[in-house]
Amino acid sequence: MIKSILPDVDQGLYCYDTGLTFGLDVGLEILKQVDIDETYFPRRHNYNHGTDPKQLARLIGATKTREIIRRQQQIAKTYPDQAPIDFRQYFFDEIFKQKMMQQVPDYLKLDENNPNFMLQVASTGNVLPAHKGHHRTCSLFMLLESDQQETHWYRNTQDFEVIDPLRIPDLDKIEHVVTAVMEPFKWYIFNHFEWHSVHKYSPDKRRISIGVDFFSINANELLELIVKNESV
Repeated sequence: MIKSILPDVDQGLYCYDTGLTFGLDVGLEILKQVDIDETYFPRRHNYNHGTDPKQLARLIGATKTREIIRRQQQIAKTYPDQAPIDFRQYFFDEIFKQKMMQQVPDYLKLDENNPNFMLQVASTGNVLPAHKGHHRTCSLFMLLESDQQETHWYRNTQDFEVIDPLRIPDLDKIEHVVTAVMEPFKWYIFNHFEWHSVHKYSPDKRRISIGVDFFSINANELLELIVKNESV
């Protein structure tokens, strides 16, 4: 289920059910491997949680650190008594990378870096507050296991600085525009460039997903590419 919250929103620019069916068997193999030992996959460390203000100040300066802390306080007030989810990101190893690449449609093999592949496992916590991607702009996203969580997308109502490395918004200057409850084993276009959050986690249940990630095209270009080639 994907629905627009506001009437002037093109939901396909945020999340889109592609109908693509490649790689389902590879997804099942990955899920089986996660059940056996998820540390089989190489860990992907590229997310700064910003829990050390002194470290942040050294990295981005005192002024930006104060602004990040203010935004973190907004999040805490918006989601009282909700713990941030604990998620772990992994690269595919070469075996799974080759298996998936063999099944990716040729028109999506743009260059040596596009696409790439990622596995994410979330196991505890209640909410993943609004954020946006660091490097990938969009992906083909598939849930391998979930519990009907909601993904929300937002757009700016006012301009404000996106501060690396945390990339969290000023909640007073964004509005909720799209909600999606994605079904397992279906490929969706997922817009990582826009603000998005995930809700309704069950702390005792997992959310496992894989991504066919793109860095050189945006979600709209990916949608056009798929529609053009799948309609032939």
